[in-house]
Amino acid sequence: MTTGPLDYPTDHWLKSADPEALLCASVKQQSLAYSQVKNYFLWELIGTVEGIRLLDFGCGSGFFMVEAVKRGAASAVGVDALESCLAAARLLAERERVAERTVFVRGESLSAVSNRHLFDVILLRDVIEHVDDDSLLLSQAARLLSPRGRLIVATQNAWSLNYFLEGAIQRFILKKQSWFGWDPTHLRFYTPKRLTRLLGEAGLRPTSWRSGYLVPHKIPSPFGKNRKYIRLEILARLDRFLGRVTPFNRLGWSLMVRGER
Repeated sequence: MTTGPLDYPTDHWLKSADPEALLCASVKQQSLAYSQVKNYFLWELIGTVEGIRLLDFGCGSGFFMVEAVKRGAASAVGVDALESCLAAARLLAERERVAERTVFVRGESLSAVSNRHLFDVILLRDVIEHVDDDSLLLSQAARLLSPRGRLIVATQNAWSLNYFLEGAIQRFILKKQSWFGWDPTHLRFYTPKRLTRLLGEAGLRPTSWRSGYLVPHKIPSPFGKNRKYIRLEILARLDRFLGRVTPFNRLGWSLMVRGER
């Protein structure tokens, strides 16, 4: 999902005109150890969903929305800039028989849902690094939260081992100063300190942190073009043990935080 000036190429899987193909590609992404650990921690930060109203900004294929409703959420609203993603999300909701409790809106900002009710949980999963004005996004999200609402943010962390290793190669050896991680549409990195400041400006405070990909396990392959990476996903087991423990819960490549009033 991108809401900034950068966009994915037309042949990217997120741009697929076939909702079925896009869903299959999404399932493949979610099956990776990196995604599984991140999603596990995000559900911990979200907490109980029974009876809540959920807003997923940058909802992609709608996996979190559909799962939240299946777990008992009263309703879920998904916003994404890509109609291709929304088509896949609608298909998933229909298949899982939760379409009547899900709403999908195409939009590039939270103004697309500003006239709706307040939400108990707002999820910004891998979104904030895409937008031009991150401070405005968090302020808008805070205004859409119910009094005891929870804002969940996930992004990429400059206080991580992978940043120092891969970032050093990309920025200083390859001279790619515009490198902001694995996604070409990213605009910046974050740190726990910066997220704390941004949340504070929006009237929220961080109440819990999680981190994943503490030890890099996606390694460039020496075997040529047919295999770009070697995945040592057994290393992801470390994340489940350490990713919620201070200070490791602030030191992974994938940084997650819950903000509350």
